[in-house]
Amino acid sequence: MEIYRRYVLTLLGSSMLAGPLAATAQEPFPGKPIRLVVPFTTGGTMDMTGRLLAERLTARLGQQVIVDNRAGATGLIGSQIVSRAPADGYTLLLMSATVHSVAPNLMKSYPFDPINDFTPISQTVAFPFVMVVAADSPFQKVEDLVAAAKKNPGQLAYGSFGLGSAPYVVSESFAKAADIKLLHVPYKGAAPAIADLLGGQISFMIDSLPSPLAMIRSGRLRALAVSTANPSDVIPSVPTLSRSVPGLELTTWIGVGAPPGMPAGIASRLHEAIAQVTAEPEYMKKLRETGLEARSSDSPGQFRTWLTEQKGYWGSLIRKANVAQVD
Repeated sequence: MEIYRRYVLTLLGSSMLAGPLAATAQEPFPGKPIRLVVPFTTGGTMDMTGRLLAERLTARLGQQVIVDNRAGATGLIGSQIVSRAPADGYTLLLMSATVHSVAPNLMKSYPFDPINDFTPISQTVAFPFVMVVAADSPFQKVEDLVAAAKKNPGQLAYGSFGLGSAPYVVSESFAKAADIKLLHVPYKGAAPAIADLLGGQISFMIDSLPSPLAMIRSGRLRALAVSTANPSDVIPSVPTLSRSVPGLELTTWIGVGAPPGMPAGIASRLHEAIAQVTAEPEYMKKLRETGLEARSSDSPGQFRTWLTEQKGYWGSLIRKANVAQVD
């Protein structure tokens, strides 16, 4: 009887100890605020997108989603912070084509695997690149610009944000496809590049649509073409670049990821919330006003597959354009 009594007491003690642990393990997600790391500075397209998404996710998840700007090294610093964070769903990353598709193909060494060092959750936004010139430019269409470049090889200047930037790769891909030689002028951001474009120091630039959209609408800049397969709903009168340079079709994107190893259930919960947000008419309207289109992936697994395809596509584009790798 004594042995039986001790056995029962042991079972009761074990169940009492296991009870709180089991309850903790089964607590619904999320149970506390979530941090969304935006690896770029405040005020830009990434920051604006992150804040709008965080606001709507807060309503959907019932917990506050807080934007944490961790800028530096063109998105690498903030991204690396997330790649090393606990995979509990409370630290998320606003992913970008620059960090996860373009730069890995351009840099000789990369601080992390752009796909496997994260748990991809969903795409959230898509938008085209747009070719712009100053309103007083003699170039009325892409063909005018190509003709001028062929007449003066290496003299027509364009601006980008450096050798590792997507606008640089797109511009060089355009030059390769059009069989022209251009003069590259790197800048530290959109503002100085657009200032020189308006001042006539450079002839054109290719940038993601949200950046020059306000000046396109005000008439200070003229949009010659968008990079997507079809015209943009935001500026529907602007033709596609592929109409002048067949085969050149490009879309850039923003998405959400998390540290590697996140439980599938948490990833699915976050994916579901993002899909609900991207279907909200008011959310879509706010994005469209800034040149963005709402998107969501079918599943976290589908987003991972798509990311792999995107990285491969940009790598192929970079090789075809003979874009040199950078340190």
